[in-house]
Amino acid sequence: MKFFAFNKVFMRLFCVIVLVSGFSVSAQQLQDSIPLRLTEAWEYAAQYRKEIKLKQLEEKIGAEDVLDAKNQRLPELSTHASYGKLSNIPVFTNGIREKADFIPLEDHSTYGAGVEAYFNIYNGGKTNIHIDQAKTKQRLINYLAEESRDQIKYEVASAYLSLQRGLLFEKLIAKNIYSNQELLDQITKLYENGVVLKSDLLRAKLQLSKQQTQLLEVTNNAKLAHQHLNILMGFSEETPVKPIDTVKVELIQEDQDYAYYLNEAKSAPLSKAAETQATLSELEEQDLKAGKLPKLGLFGEYMYSYPQIRLYPYETAPYLLGIVGIRASYDISALYNDKHKELAAALEVERQEVEKQQVDDDLRKGIKAAYQDYHEDLQNIEVALMSIEQAEENYRIVRQTYFNQLSLLTDLLDADNQLLQARFELVNSKIAARLHYYQLLKITGNL
Repeated sequence: MKFFAFNKVFMRLFCVIVLVSGFSVSAQQLQDSIPLRLTEAWEYAAQYRKEIKLKQLEEKIGAEDVLDAKNQRLPELSTHASYGKLSNIPVFTNGIREKADFIPLEDHSTYGAGVEAYFNIYNGGKTNIHIDQAKTKQRLINYLAEESRDQIKYEVASAYLSLQRGLLFEKLIAKNIYSNQELLDQITKLYENGVVLKSDLLRAKLQLSKQQTQLLEVTNNAKLAHQHLNILMGFSEETPVKPIDTVKVELIQEDQDYAYYLNEAKSAPLSKAAETQATLSELEEQDLKAGKLPKLGLFGEYMYSYPQIRLYPYETAPYLLGIVGIRASYDISALYNDKHKELAAALEVERQEVEKQQVDDDLRKGIKAAYQDYHEDLQNIEVALMSIEQAEENYRIVRQTYFNQLSLLTDLLDADNQLLQARFELVNSKIAARLHYYQLLKITGNL
């Protein structure tokens, strides 16, 4: 019996040592981790994420497209040169059914070189429309790039806060496990002295076992959040990071009510992108209509050629010829070929307007939901603080009454669970408030 009692004491001591050493290793890992603020995590993600790099390249391409569209105002210049051999020229003086007479040529060579130029004076305004299209596309790319950056920042914030939640839960459960280990030791002594039943001892062990399992689950979730955050920042999965931002809530200023954020949404990237898409469809319609207008431009040509067969009388000698004038043209086929294109373009303008309204409706719904969720989280924080205060007092009373044999162990374990749950709810409410606040900033384009 003495050996059995000694063995029990040794096993309890061994479990406590293992538990405390495990927490010490975890604490040492956190101490050796890279301290990380959320703003720093955003900077790392902005440098690493391929989506942002793609958007940056698209922005540069859009700027070059604008310059290319402006170059359409410059005159068109071209050069040409040729060299060949002429055959004898058959002349069918008696009809094509009869034998032809050939005009002998002294020199069968032909060559020439020249320069041509054309300067557009008027083409229905298509040049200006193309420039406006390029500028509008560039603005659209900028808005989409801004939205992409905000989305990535929101994802980083979500992963960062998830990691914070996991670490805080680990700390709470570890503290609770240590407290319940002490409780188990006290109950074990009472059981050995015949004060409590064996069922109390088993319930206390079961409570401790459940919380150890809960700690394992919380730890695994924290590891997943850690991995996700590292991937977003471009770190290796094994790189230890430690969030050092507090979980305090940034309160919305009194003047920043729902109407304020609703007004901010008018300049949100998604709203501006939808508006820009509508502008592009209108420009496409204008471009089709401009195709029905006449074109007017100056042209010039200067050429050196041999032989002289352009003007009569012909000469077997080289010559120079320069021509300068004005050229007008009108595409008659555009009157009937572009009829259905114009109808489709008009319908596209209408479709983009409806889509713009739908985007604005979705933004308003998102702002309303995030705004209400945020204020609901603030209320939950106040409730959680009061719940913790009440749960702590309830646990203190039930613990005293239990050891005075005035209450059951189930009451004490329930009080312990309620206290731990109240602390969980406070952490959850603070994390949720921060996340909903960032969501509100993202929707309005202010993240």
